[in-house]
Amino acid sequence: MNRNNLQSFSQNHWTGKTDGAHRESSEEWLSKYAHELLAMLPIRGTLLDVGCGSCQVTTYLAREFDQVYGIDFSESMLSAGRERISSLGVRNIELMFGTAQAFPHAIGHPTVILSHAVIQYMPLGDFRRHLYECRRVLAQGGVVCAAQIPNSELKKIYYRGRLVPLQDRFAGRLRRQLELTRRQLKAHLQKDLLWDAIGNWYTQAEVRQVASEVGFAVEFRNCWYSEYRFHAVFTPVR
Repeated sequence: MNRNNLQSFSQNHWTGKTDGAHRESSEEWLSKYAHELLAMLPIRGTLLDVGCGSCQVTTYLAREFDQVYGIDFSESMLSAGRERISSLGVRNIELMFGTAQAFPHAIGHPTVILSHAVIQYMPLGDFRRHLYECRRVLAQGGVVCAAQIPNSELKKIYYRGRLVPLQDRFAGRLRRQLELTRRQLKAHLQKDLLWDAIGNWYTQAEVRQVASEVGFAVEFRNCWYSEYRFHAVFTPVR
């Protein structure tokens, strides 16, 4: 399957959807996700939330910033986000259409640019273009955070622990491997680039290489709640 088609495939996947499909979706857990992200970010100033979806996490982040811009390529997600913002009475979030490689002019120069569980929907070239776009608009002294990046070195943890969990100690292992193989073959035949609900997996070495090419230094953080993912925090190299 051609991974270069991943972003357009993802756009079709999210068209019409209104829920971000987080691992846990209760308000308690959405708040926890936001606090994990805030622990890595400078607060106050302006936040650009790239791929904000229906703002399930964005509304919790907004409490710590003066202004928040949320962009997404799914109009249905943006519509759901506006409903959530209105119902919660949040006044410092503005939503608009945009992509990870082309930000709207109205965002100005944000001090923090965040993408949360978004990079997995990009092939390497689109990820590079995303970082170039971040570098173009980022305010002086600002940071970029790509959160919840699936770690290709830990893919087996996800496949064996969550995608096809072990049912019993002995026979279950064989059944799990057969089921995983069946799903992979079906995805190949149907050209389903999101068969595992992930898309693209990255190594930290790949992320570091792209960051260097674009002019960013990068630091990595382990995820608190997803054992097979990591965060990357980028700062411009002057």
